[in-house]
Amino acid sequence: MIKNIALILLVLSFQSINAQITLTHNIGNNPIKTDITTCEYEEYWARTFTLSDFGISTTDQFIINSGQVAISNSYDGARLLFNFYSVDSNFPNSSPERISYGNLVLAPEIGNTPKIVQIDFSTSIIIPAGVERILVEVTQMEDIYNPDYTKVIIAGTEQDNDISWFKGCRELYTYTSTENLSTPLPNANFFINVTGELINTQSSGSTTRLSHSTCDDLIKPTIYGCSGGGMSWSRDFILDDFGISSNEEFIINSGQVGIYYANWGTTIQFRVYKIDNDFPSSFSDTDLIGTSQVVSVPYIGSNSSSTPTVFNVDFDSPIVVSNEVERILIEVYQGGAVSFPAATEQDDNSVSWFRSYNGGCGPFGTFVDVVDLGHPNTKLYINVTGNVNHVTNNFEMNISNICSEFLKEFSVEDSTNIASVLWDFGDPATGAYNISTDLSPFHDFSADGIYTITATVTSNDANIEVLTETIDVKEPPNTYGINNIYACEDNFDTGLSSSFDVSMVTQQVLGGQIDKIVTYIDGSGNEYNTLPNPFTNTIRDIETISVRVSHNDNPCCYSETTFDLITNPLPSLASISDLYVCNNDTDGFAFFDLEQMKTSIINNTNNIEVEFYHENGQLIQSSLNAIMNLIINEEIITVRAINTDTNCYNETTFKLIVNPLPVANALNELIGCDDNNDGVSEYFDTSNIEVNVLGNQTNMEVSYFDAAGNQLPSPLPNPFTNSIINQETITVKVTNPLTSCYAETLLVLKTASQPEINTPLSLYGCDLGNGFASFDTSNIETELIGNQNGLKIFYFDTSGNQLPSPLPIPFQNTQAWSQIINVKVENELNNLCYSETSFELIVNELPTVNIDETYFICNLETSLNISVDNNLNTYTWEYQNGDTVSNTHEATIVNAGNYTLTVAENKNGLYCENSFEFELIRSVLPNITEIKYEELSDNNFIEIIASGDGNFEYSIDGINYQDSNYFPNIQGGNYTTYVRDKEDCGEDSKKVIVIDYPKFFTPNNDGYNDYWQIKGIEKYPNSKIFIFNRFGKLLKQLSPNSLGWNGTYNGKLMNDNDYWFKVILDDGTFFSGHFSLKK
Repeated sequence: MIKNIALILLVLSFQSINAQITLTHNIGNNPIKTDITTCEYEEYWARTFTLSDFGISTTDQFIINSGQVAISNSYDGARLLFNFYSVDSNFPNSSPERISYGNLVLAPEIGNTPKIVQIDFSTSIIIPAGVERILVEVTQMEDIYNPDYTKVIIAGTEQDNDISWFKGCRELYTYTSTENLSTPLPNANFFINVTGELINTQSSGSTTRLSHSTCDDLIKPTIYGCSGGGMSWSRDFILDDFGISSNEEFIINSGQVGIYYANWGTTIQFRVYKIDNDFPSSFSDTDLIGTSQVVSVPYIGSNSSSTPTVFNVDFDSPIVVSNEVERILIEVYQGGAVSFPAATEQDDNSVSWFRSYNGGCGPFGTFVDVVDLGHPNTKLYINVTGNVNHVTNNFEMNISNICSEFLKEFSVEDSTNIASVLWDFGDPATGAYNISTDLSPFHDFSADGIYTITATVTSNDANIEVLTETIDVKEPPNTYGINNIYACEDNFDTGLSSSFDVSMVTQQVLGGQIDKIVTYIDGSGNEYNTLPNPFTNTIRDIETISVRVSHNDNPCCYSETTFDLITNPLPSLASISDLYVCNNDTDGFAFFDLEQMKTSIINNTNNIEVEFYHENGQLIQSSLNAIMNLIINEEIITVRAINTDTNCYNETTFKLIVNPLPVANALNELIGCDDNNDGVSEYFDTSNIEVNVLGNQTNMEVSYFDAAGNQLPSPLPNPFTNSIINQETITVKVTNPLTSCYAETLLVLKTASQPEINTPLSLYGCDLGNGFASFDTSNIETELIGNQNGLKIFYFDTSGNQLPSPLPIPFQNTQAWSQIINVKVENELNNLCYSETSFELIVNELPTVNIDETYFICNLETSLNISVDNNLNTYTWEYQNGDTVSNTHEATIVNAGNYTLTVAENKNGLYCENSFEFELIRSVLPNITEIKYEELSDNNFIEIIASGDGNFEYSIDGINYQDSNYFPNIQGGNYTTYVRDKEDCGEDSKKVIVIDYPKFFTPNNDGYNDYWQIKGIEKYPNSKIFIFNRFGKLLKQLSPNSLGWNGTYNGKLMNDNDYWFKVILDDGTFFSGHFSLKK
């Protein structure tokens, strides 16, 4: 038989399944508590495994069948999920890619003591070839309808050799190592492991895989699915292409299919058909050779984080393809729910077939090439694996043709019945090594190519059998060494550079090889077919780039090497302060010393050079200790520190700033008063010196120096005392503290004599009213300065308001009763040399006496004697005709009329007088001339009209008197009216009767208002009074002298009501009205 298993012919068979491999980081199998705290939300525990650490290469599939996890606090049937992800070297800072999700297992009841739970997965989990690192995640599903539900607690071991990862509790949304938790658990050591078998996809022998896919790198194609399932995906295989001759039968034990989405309820079944060269037109369902069992597919989501999955089915019953069959169709029937197949980017360009068993989806009932359906990228991942059995030979040749191995291993089965083997490898170029008699030899072929291998086998019973196989030998390409590449970092202390020159890398790694694929993998796991040039590293300082070189026709056969991108650090260059120089000639240009700056940057480092550049880019090459700026006032200079070993340089800038000199404004002379003519003044006012010397300049410093250069206090004391008699010169220095630039001016201090003045006596004035008076100020200046000349006199009130100088004569005070006048006398030569005093203006109050404005005497009296206090100096009583009545404190007044009393008092040397006027009235006896009144109204009144000139008061009862002659709101009745003189100068009286009637009465015998009668009717004794009811019936006739009506008629008390009356007076006049009876 011929086994053409070379990858160029797409022969992907493999050797027998290896022994079980367990991925674990735990040391020992004794679980202990981790002390991790649980929460009420979801929790995820995980371990990562680098497959190569466990002998699993990137050409191997790892088929996981079981796992273990140690937990405590579990109820019977606790639902645990095992999830599998592919992760890169940048984990946990990169996103895991899902391989398999939702592998549900049930845990037994476990108490407080941790136990190991053994899990046998109902469906194997396939880790595809090419995956380098996986994440195994365990979590508990909620089971809220189970009354026994509790949160299980992950357990660990006392020791392990790797990191335990945790996320969840709605706090940690990405994986965090347990030693970095908020409560660190460096010894959590989660007990999580998985066990499986590896299958090398590039080995061959009696076990053969039929596949058109060159690698396990799955993609998500654009092919459609059908709701409810009923679709099938197929690949056909010519057995001879895979080394299965007409003398061999093929026993299929398992199959694999790639799936990137499967809804809940999806099932698959492998079906094997015999087909011929006229397929698909010749296809018949009767050519079915066999099927696998129907297998449920777990849910595979289609989100961006999910990874297309290789789904493996181990057949319950092997399917035997007889040696008479030349071509078979492997159909994967998908039912139950919608799902989508996965594909590979590369295969051997064989056809992928699509068929529908669902009438709602096409192509119904027929096999169609996916290219004809418009989906050329759907290179379906479907393969089957089985054993080849020679139907005539007693022996079978096995070949290990793994691309990544330069030595190929050969063997013959059944080795127990072999006496000897003579091998001919068909490679004469290897000379004597072309022949071997070992039972299981290795051979290193001289070149890639197709070789015929012959094994002449002598059995123990001396029978000789010749076995022949043809193999396509492909050794991995060479990966030639690549020099490490260096580049300067872009920014200081970042370790990153965007200037790595990778233009020669491909040429170096190939070393002249052609028809090769070069793949680059950076330190973050990103893959490139061509490295961008220039390249930017993603790992700081040193990043290792993996380079994979594979055959064009067999991408899975490759060699790898690495090289480093090494980032050279930039020299350290701290921020440099700007340089300032004073502009002594005011043109904006000056010389600067850069030599000291250079020395500071080098800082005794041997491999650092420093360069300076003008703002126009011109290198500064002249002596650095005298560099003039090229731009007026301010120029930006670039300084560059260069590492002479790496040529990496760092730059920064600073400014050359030519600062103008500050301005020291000229100062006026200061004159200080010399109060004792010794040439020294303690009164120099320095309060405005800084303001005057600076003007509008800010942030300047002012300093002072005497004639000997000694520095004086700054600011100058205020007031300041000169130290050189009569005149002293002080230097005032204005300095810019940013640049130390300064300017100077002079301050001259001169002394002047202080005026000698007297304090005037207080001035007094007589009150002209409200505390104001006129003052004689004619002698004020003489009192102040005597006969001195060259002085100025100023007057101010207490509010600082300046008054006229000299003061007006007379002067009237502006503050009542007492006012202070401040006086300032200045030296005409120096207004700052002055003396001050003050004097007071005092207003004398006028004398007062206690005297009335009006006096009354009866006309019958001869005179009235009036007296006042006798403590004043003079008294003058004067009648209205000018006659003096008296000059003492008392007087006898006879004639009626107006009088004036003038009194005087000598106070504070000032004679002040005051006058008081009064009137003497001789009263005429009062006489009532008329009485006015109103009766029978709502406002009855009496008004008394009297004659006489006295001061009268009035009464209508002889008891109560008032000043008013008007009495309102009176009731009817008999009244005697009175008027009398308040000074007892007589009185008069007259009677008056006011007629009125009550508006109601209450005849209830309580002593109040029991009778109704007209009031004041007595003056009409012959009057007649009639009372009627409201209907005009006469009820009662009254006489003026009776008590009145008691409210009865014929002895019976009348009802509450209004009643009417009519009164006929003596003179025949009458009036009427009505009133109310109320009980």
